[in-house]
Order: sequence, then C-alpha cells, then structure tokens
Amino acid sequence: MDCGVETAASWDVLLAGLAQHNLTPADIRRIIITHPHVDHSVQAAKLAALSGCQVWVADLGYEWLINPQKMFSLRAEYYRDHFLVEAGIPEEMAQVIQAYFAQVGTDTTPVPPESVQTFRVGDWLEMGGVKWQVLHMPGHASHQTCFYQPESRHFLSADMLLPKTPTPIVERPSPSHPRQPSLPIFMDSLDRCEALDMDWVYPGHGEPFQNHRQLIQKQRDRIHKRKGETLALVQQGHHTAYELMNVMYAHYPPAFRFAGLWMLIGYLDLLQAEGKVRVEIVDGVWQYYVNK
Repeated sequence: MDCGVETAASWDVLLAGLAQHNLTPADIRRIIITHPHVDHSVQAAKLAALSGCQVWVADLGYEWLINPQKMFSLRAEYYRDHFLVEAGIPEEMAQVIQAYFAQVGTDTTPVPPESVQTFRVGDWLEMGGVKWQVLHMPGHASHQTCFYQPESRHFLSADMLLPKTPTPIVERPSPSHPRQPSLPIFMDSLDRCEALDMDWVYPGHGEPFQNHRQLIQKQRDRIHKRKGETLALVQQGHHTAYELMNVMYAHYPPAFRFAGLWMLIGYLDLLQAEGKVRVEIVDGVWQYYVNK
C-alpha cells in the first residue's frame, strides 16, 4: 500500500520494513496506490523494475502514474495562466510555485503502462485474504481512494483522515469546466467518513488510531474557526487572496506564506458556498466582499 518518496532515507525505511518480515523488494507482487502524490507513489517505478510487480491505482489517477511530467506540466500551466493570477499572487512568488510543480514532474519516474493495473471506485479488492471496498474520498486530491473492510471495521485512510488536516489541493479543472472547490469537497468526504462504522484507522502518515469521529469533529471545528477568521478579515477590507494570505500566515516568513494559500482558498470557497461572501473579478484578480 503506497511506497513513499524517492529518497535514500525512504528507500532504507522500506527495506528495513520488508526485512522485518524476511522479505526484499524482489518479493513484492503488488503495490496499491491510494493516490499518486509524490510522497505516496514515486518509488513505484523502481519497485516495479526490481520485482516485476503490478502497480494498482484507481483509473482516476492512471495518467499521473504513467505520465507525471505531462500532468504536472498541465498543473503548472493552469496555475500560471489562471489560479495564481486570480489569487493575486505576485509574479516572483508565482514563478517559484510553478517551478516546483514543473520540477516534481521532471524528477518523477513514470511507471510503464504494462506494469499498471487499474481499479474503479466501488470495486472490492482482496488484500490480506479479505475484501476491501474502494471508496472515492476527494478533497485533498481529486483522485484519492481509501479502502474499507466492513467485517473488521478497518479503514485505510490514505490522506483523508490524518492527525492534522491535509491540504486541499487546488486541481486543474477539466476543459470548459469551473475549478472545483477542494475544501468543501473535503468536508463532504469527512461527512461520509464519519458515517462509516470504523474501529481502527490506518492513515497514510502517522500511527494507527481509533475514535475517528472525535478526530473529524476536531478538524471540522478548526476549519470553521479559521473560516470565521477569514470572514472577519474580509470585513476589515482585505479583499484578495494574496492580502488575506499575508495576514493569516504572517507568522511565516514572507517567502513561505504561499504554503497557506490552498487552505485559505478553501475557507473562501466555504464562505462562498454559504453565501457569506461573493467574488468579483477586477483586472483578472478575485476580489472578495461580504454579502449584506
């Protein structure tokens, strides 16, 4: 299940974990990717080459595995031409963000198509001798899948349920379609997770945990708190995402404040969905105003 970033440290940890079970990479027969973000999937190509294993991923994420350079380039282009401009991000900062995505694509080794097996949302996959239901849990990533085992009440949560709320990534929309609001979509996925009967949750980062509803409520409370703070700043006259980012994340050095941009856009998307703010486009930049 997932295979980590392509670094020497990550590889050493993987080798050590396999060795605890008297296994090596050559013994791997199948890797299941929850979502093709670099911290979950980048070692898949190396493992497939060493072992001849099949890399399984939802059809939603297939292109990201076999052609990461193309997909990251498309995201960088969307950010350059639309998202970062509309958020009011200055050119110098925008170039840093674009360069990051372009570099990730260049550094990510594609998995050969012949090594990839796709599954679909709603399928049941056999893992560990039992069947797990494939659940689509978008928000952090539009192509994220989680796996639920109803008899044991175990949940493989990927980045859906983590001790700290995952970043709702702004995705490149399909041609002729509007941008999908990632944080509201994440909140819908939280609701669906809350409704599941779980005993143990196995997250993509960190230790297994219980009491998933307690974690969900804690995250929901924090999101609503930060959303309220965003609304107050708009009321005070901060009208662009860039202005809001510099106030809400003033505790970061200026060069690193963009790390909060995705979450901030999520708060604004929630406020729009609730009818509390509206957005107007002025000189190509989103301007947010409180609805009376």
